[in-house]
Amino acid sequence: MLAKQLKLDDRQVLEAAYNSEIKALERRLEIKREALEGVLEEVAQTDPKAKGVRLHDLVDRRYLDEMERSGFFERLWAK
Repeated sequence: MLAKQLKLDDRQVLEAAYNSEIKALERRLEIKREALEGVLEEVAQTDPKAKGVRLHDLVDRRYLDEMERSGFFERLWAK
């Protein structure tokens, strides 16, 4: 799949890209608070209403919480 998305067929390059990116991947697929704060700060430069946005209102954790409870992530990242 990575080869198709990157349009590469060099196995060594693909493995290096995968090994580099997998380390940075958020294992719980959760958007970090700092990332959202940064986005809101940037948007607020052109739209002052963004300053009034509460992070809690942007994220619905229901599905993430259910995946955690079900053991999905443990199975996904099992070695």
